[in-house]
Amino acid sequence: MNIARKRHFDVICAGEVLWNLAAPSAGGGGKLRFIPGDGAVTVAMAIARAGIRVGLATVVEDDTPGRAMFDRIAASGVDVGGVAVAPARASLVFVDGTGAAREVGASADDGQPIAVPPSWSSRVLLLSGLSPVVSHEAALCKAARAGRRAGAIVVVDVRARWHLWAGRDTRAIRSVVREADVVSCRAEDFAILGLDASALRAQMRKDAVLVTSNGVCWASGPFGEIARKTPAALGLSATSVEDPLTVSICTELVRAGLPGDDRLDVWERAIDRIRALYDR
Repeated sequence: MNIARKRHFDVICAGEVLWNLAAPSAGGGGKLRFIPGDGAVTVAMAIARAGIRVGLATVVEDDTPGRAMFDRIAASGVDVGGVAVAPARASLVFVDGTGAAREVGASADDGQPIAVPPSWSSRVLLLSGLSPVVSHEAALCKAARAGRRAGAIVVVDVRARWHLWAGRDTRAIRSVVREADVVSCRAEDFAILGLDASALRAQMRKDAVLVTSNGVCWASGPFGEIARKTPAALGLSATSVEDPLTVSICTELVRAGLPGDDRLDVWERAIDRIRALYDR
């Protein structure tokens, strides 16, 4: 009998691979480039660079970009035991975003859902990228419930995408959001889902924490509320930081655990940590 070896991590990151479309650089021959985008993959690699034990559950396609991505993740120190390799599929590609940001995602609804290995456990479980696709949402819900039963702090990073949610019923997020200890929702996510903070809060557990950012990082929960200006609002620029808010949340929760009603300081440090990430 082949019994998988149990692994315990500080953080498990679960979510699909996203790509950013990078504009041609000077002397780059006018070619567009695909680089890893925000989400579970880049959060996992950023956390690993901080010396935190992290495992990744995602799916990469068995093609040249997918294999290169797999090698890059493995080389970063992230445990890739939860990375599945699926057959490459032809699909339409949509580009979300405005200005300099370009997020790329395939349109197919029948891709292989993310699966966290049953032999894995962690202090913090990050689920990144909610989807209206039933199989994908069911997989995230299953992972969240298993994580909670095992004592993990469940963090849900909404990270909605226009091409997936256009015309879809946003009530599909309830099953996952209700399992979360922390929900991170950007201003773009609210716009895509047609929700506001009050509507999202109504779908969450009463003791859960909601974190959002739109020039100001804002967190609310049993401890009350806290707001801080973000580096972007102060004219700072990120160099190599991927998704600093989610990285900061996961890092602080690993170090402090899930704070109680009176632990406002934990969220102050999580939000203030963003400045250090941008300034490095």
